[in-house]
Amino acid sequence: MSLFRHLHDDAFLAFSRDHKHLYAACLLDLHERFFSGAPAFPTPQQVVHAIYDVMRANPALWSEGDDFGSLPEMISAGRRRIRKADVALASEKGDKALGLARQLYARLLGWGWLEEEEYGLRVTVDMAMGPLLIIQRLASLNKDLSQRFGGLIVQIRLNLEAVEKLRPEITDRKQREAALAVREARNQADQFTKSLRAILADLKRIRRTVMESKTVATRLEAFFEEFVDQLLLKDFESILTVNHPYRFRDAIVDLARRISYTPDTMQVLAEEYTASSMAADVEDGRMAAADDLLAIESIFEQIGEMFERIEAFRRQLEARVRNTIKYAERGGQGLVGRAGDLVRRLDALLRDGRHNKATVEWSIEPLRSPWSEHHQAPARQPRRPVEARELAGPPSDPLYELRKKLRLEYIARIAPRPEDVRRFLEGQVLPFATKEARFMEIDSVDDFLAFDCARRYALTGEVPAQIAAGFDLEPCPDTPPHDSEWLRCANFVVKRSGPLRNARAAHAQ
Repeated sequence: MSLFRHLHDDAFLAFSRDHKHLYAACLLDLHERFFSGAPAFPTPQQVVHAIYDVMRANPALWSEGDDFGSLPEMISAGRRRIRKADVALASEKGDKALGLARQLYARLLGWGWLEEEEYGLRVTVDMAMGPLLIIQRLASLNKDLSQRFGGLIVQIRLNLEAVEKLRPEITDRKQREAALAVREARNQADQFTKSLRAILADLKRIRRTVMESKTVATRLEAFFEEFVDQLLLKDFESILTVNHPYRFRDAIVDLARRISYTPDTMQVLAEEYTASSMAADVEDGRMAAADDLLAIESIFEQIGEMFERIEAFRRQLEARVRNTIKYAERGGQGLVGRAGDLVRRLDALLRDGRHNKATVEWSIEPLRSPWSEHHQAPARQPRRPVEARELAGPPSDPLYELRKKLRLEYIARIAPRPEDVRRFLEGQVLPFATKEARFMEIDSVDDFLAFDCARRYALTGEVPAQIAAGFDLEPCPDTPPHDSEWLRCANFVVKRSGPLRNARAAHAQ
């Protein structure tokens, strides 16, 4: 299959044998020592000695028959291989461990994790692309995963802000190369979504660990160690404080929309996508940039559902632990167990006849027989024939009707009609006058919706006939933007002619 074309057929045998933890420790150590950071080309002897060091540092990874005790330290350079006060005593253990390290090295070569290359008389060890990518992912999983966000949301916003400033007249290559940040922002948004899924999967793992605990003490210990220490105080802190996605979600969505609605910026994006071989031509580059911006906008518009799942899962986990603590006293060691033991002791005293007339003053509900004519099952009646009759109408639910009415009103209000936008512009611009959007005042939600609609008309140039008859809407990118308590957007100009108001007055008469 194409999924495994870069891996040896026996690559995963390293993680399926008795010494899988030792192989994993060796591969992680080799990756950290030789194949990450500065480029290094170790010799086979250096790799064998690195495996020996892992065995020496992790004696618990071997079975009892392979225990070598305290192994001597190995030196890769020079003639001396073992450095210890008494080399004679350490030679046997060291040689045995070194032989097993060579066996591990040979198996890693045979399974495709390592490969030898000859450069003249020198032989070096390298790691192929497929195994290297797998070890990189395993190494990232082996580290602390709490800082999954680390300014990721802020970086996406900064990248989009830099892209928004691009214009065709900019010729500086460094500034124009900022267009490639759109693709990087999309990749970062995908990484952010994967991080949220990782947190949700971690919550499931913690719930499974907590529920599989046998005693109350181990359950509480798993809850506080796994959930509170590892996840709640790290991952939740990083997303529920300064880096909470809701802090920049609206800004990122608005930036993506403004960029996609700005033809000049999209032209620069298309040209840079084509120049960097990310698209075949300018039109293909424009489509690719629009697709990246749409993906960013969609991701940040739909992260609310993921956060709701995480919050619901967290509440369920806390409720389970809370119920465990609540009912802990009802077990054999709690109040019920002690009360049962006391009742059994009192019954034993009564059976011995030592307290024949022992009574307790208490109000006890009188016993009643459960048998009654009203408790019997009704007799089976003969089946009635099917009669044809009119179907009854669906039951009317006042709450449903009210919600339906409110939803229709919301839909009608959130998408203003051209008449509503025209009415707003008439109140803002006098006849035969011109007014910039940055000087317009927004006093209500309806004004905001109408203003936003007019802004889209100006950016796209698609003005309805009802508005185009009396208004001209043109973008004005070289002027200061409109900045109010409602929104911040690019400036545009509204020019009004007089016939529209006169025509409406004549129609009214």
